[in-house]
Amino acid sequence: MKGFTLVEMLVALSALAVLAAGGFAVAGAAAASHEAISQRQNETDELMRLRAALRGDLMQAATRRARDINGAKPQAALQASGRAEGVFLSLVRRGWTNPAGRDRASLQAVDYRLSQGRVERIWREHVDGSPAQEPQLLMDGVQSVAISFYEFGQWTGAWTGAPNRPLPEAIRLTLSTDEGDVTQIFLLPEARL
Repeated sequence: MKGFTLVEMLVALSALAVLAAGGFAVAGAAAASHEAISQRQNETDELMRLRAALRGDLMQAATRRARDINGAKPQAALQASGRAEGVFLSLVRRGWTNPAGRDRASLQAVDYRLSQGRVERIWREHVDGSPAQEPQLLMDGVQSVAISFYEFGQWTGAWTGAPNRPLPEAIRLTLSTDEGDVTQIFLLPEARL
């Protein structure tokens, strides 16, 4: 009966060790790749959630001005400004469905705020004077927001509304994120583009 020599066994074990090390390296690279893909997918999902919320609200924007909790009425129906922190967009939207038949209007006051790198949507149950509800997180990892407005055939960095002035035709929103700048354009109901 003939067996393996010590040298043959050492060569076989060395080959097995090299194959096992290669397998572990491939498995580690696959796990790191999966993690990176999952992170990118989460970032994309957040951006799409923010875009859907903004698009839905801005497409239903009304020229109605909402009173705050103290009864003060803003200058214009749409309040917007680029910010590193705080509320950067306030509006009243139409078309808020009421399947439960609650005692409220079909109008909804909505604010978008940047707070500690998080874009949040805040709404109030009644347009005038009711407190803000719990914020809804839309996107994380945002350093600042820049807004510009399309009106009279040009983009401007500021828009000053008045009680009888129509809303701008479009809003351009630029988010400075951990991954770079993201720019989106939203049409408003009065758009004639």
